Amino acid sequence: MLNIGLVGKPNVGKSTLFSALTSVSAEIGNYPFTTTKPNMGVSFFKTPCPHNEIGKQCSPREGRCINGIRYVPVEIIDVPGLIPGSSQGKGMGNEFMDNIREARSIIHVFDASGTTDADGNPIQEHRDPVEDIAQIEQEVVRWLGDRVFRDWDKFARKADAGGERIERTLGRKIASFGISETDIVKILSSEFFPGKLSLWNLEDAIRFASAILAKIKPVIRAGNKADRILRQEADRISSVYPGTLFISGQYELALEKAFNSGLIDSTRPDFSISEKATAKQIEALTKIKEFIGQTWVTRISDLIGKVVREMLRYIVVYPVYDESSWSDSQGNILPDALLVPDGFTALNLAYRVHTEIGEGFIRAIDCRTHRAIGKDHVLKDRDVIRIVSKSR
Repeated sequence: MLNIGLVGKPNVGKSTLFSALTSVSAEIGNYPFTTTKPNMGVSFFKTPCPHNEIGKQCSPREGRCINGIRYVPVEIIDVPGLIPGSSQGKGMGNEFMDNIREARSIIHVFDASGTTDADGNPIQEHRDPVEDIAQIEQEVVRWLGDRVFRDWDKFARKADAGGERIERTLGRKIASFGISETDIVKILSSEFFPGKLSLWNLEDAIRFASAILAKIKPVIRAGNKADRILRQEADRISSVYPGTLFISGQYELALEKAFNSGLIDSTRPDFSISEKATAKQIEALTKIKEFIGQTWVTRISDLIGKVVREMLRYIVVYPVYDESSWSDSQGNILPDALLVPDGFTALNLAYRVHTEIGEGFIRAIDCRTHRAIGKDHVLKDRDVIRIVSKSR
């Protein structure tokens, strides 16, 4: 399952956002380190389901399908709060950092309202959110760079003596971070690094770590508590960090609770308020409605889609056993919806389904056109594919 990590300093509303994303109740409080261990839950990436094309209802093995929309599971990891010095063990330190090593992307949640200090304590004066963004992301880069450079001298001397390709050697060293040889080649070809690993220093390792976050594990910035700021402040932050999104986890959670209680008919921006709502509830819900209707505000329901589509550039493909019925061997229609990187080939898909199927790959079949496709054929979003293999 695709993993996305939530990081940020304490008390920025990550637990509230996590609850809104996953409908899992995480401990919420207005003080640092409310979360002392990572919360893990499942959110969903939404995409039109191909089952409408064949007039048969799909049977998802994971996730669900509602009114022709497939909900593909995505794992969310809420990493407890980071503070300046976390990379060196300050606060909860490395215990927190280790939880993001396998995340494919990172949502950096920050306090857009500037009402907390660097350690997450509430303050009366205003703190510049731009400063918070820089500090926390420097901590993540430093932590990752330190892990790359750990025991470097002995490792580098042995690697240089062996004459192995640098990407393969580095790939083994940082395999636990979910970074492939292809990813490493992408980084090494885009920036200058010493040709011999023994010539690398800590600064090189930190630059390498920074490139990982820029190119391989992209960071999307989400300014929470945006209901407390004006559009002008959002524009100012975005001028420094383009692409920043602005959300309100608290408002989204309130809408979800109001909907479940029957106070509103939906959580869409045009929701209607029930007659049974009190005057105080009507006032609060009207304020929320005005906020989420603004063009600069991002709904949490759209957040995962932006990460998957725009940051990671992933597509959804559907492997099946029977090309005519689009089913597995038990007759389940479109049981699996897999999130894969753009550029994924038919052979990549075969290995993703099972190693033996990849090793025995003969050809694949595009179930819409019934045309045979080769192992190097690049898949498209929402492709339905049958793999023909010696092993099946």
